Amino acid sequence: MAKSFLTPSRSGYRVPQEAVQAAQLALAIADEAFLRSLITDSLPAIAHPHEVGSVSIQVGVPLRQHPQRYMDAVLTFEHINCVLAGSYPEAPPPPEFDSHSQYQAVTSCHSDLTTLAQNVTPTEAVALLARSGFDPEQIHQILHLPSQAWHKSWWYTLDPEGFLTVPFQRWMRSRCFADGTFTFQFKDYYAQERPPGFCSQPQQLPVVVHQPSLGFCDNLARINLTRRELNTAQALLVADDLTELEVEGYIRQNVSLAKQRGLQTPLAANCRMCRQDKCPLHGIDSSPVMACRSYRSPELGV
Repeated sequence: MAKSFLTPSRSGYRVPQEAVQAAQLALAIADEAFLRSLITDSLPAIAHPHEVGSVSIQVGVPLRQHPQRYMDAVLTFEHINCVLAGSYPEAPPPPEFDSHSQYQAVTSCHSDLTTLAQNVTPTEAVALLARSGFDPEQIHQILHLPSQAWHKSWWYTLDPEGFLTVPFQRWMRSRCFADGTFTFQFKDYYAQERPPGFCSQPQQLPVVVHQPSLGFCDNLARINLTRRELNTAQALLVADDLTELEVEGYIRQNVSLAKQRGLQTPLAANCRMCRQDKCPLHGIDSSPVMACRSYRSPELGV
């Protein structure tokens, strides 16, 4: 008799333990590219590719309130919310202003001085600045600033849809101490909304392996327990196969589905425009369906 994660054992209850263990093992040995794909290629996607920094995963994590129960996995990633101008192809070069008033319009407010890193080694300092998007020449300039000098750069904040917003200017200074360590501080000059953090914020995402032996509500209860544990509204469900109604139900409950073998990705659906004439929801404006494997696009004819 096998015990189900996050679910008390019940008499006569059997779980396909080999399949569950295989999925957990795949998560445990997954490389960074696969972990990133779980975030960016899920349905719906957790984040855009350029919003994801470093990623890591921990499998078999005990619950704090119920140590006899476990989460299948916890995926931790850097959710990038600010990007250095010109640091990746989608980011435009630093803005050019025709007048001083234009510059003042986007730098009218400023934040307090914030410590980015304190007493880090030169190796850690270079790695930190490189991860933030600075090139080798800019890193050299920052590390060798005079005591009263500032390094100025233009940045963009990403909105919830992943698009660049109004630019802001970041002033950074460095302090090198006798033991060779560095301390970095910065402040931002912006138009109205203060940028959220320096470059990224760590985010934890519960990963739950779907158990076909459990019903929809039981699997969802496991997911909700992990979300409450990590205090997050998002979750990722790894499943080999789901019915169309299950796909719809999980998506509407703010659960993202991993694209695994056997899980045919449903297309974003619009029943009013669909060319699937035999479907009972064909042409219905008020249809609640958000994704459908049988959707036939009027543009593509598929």
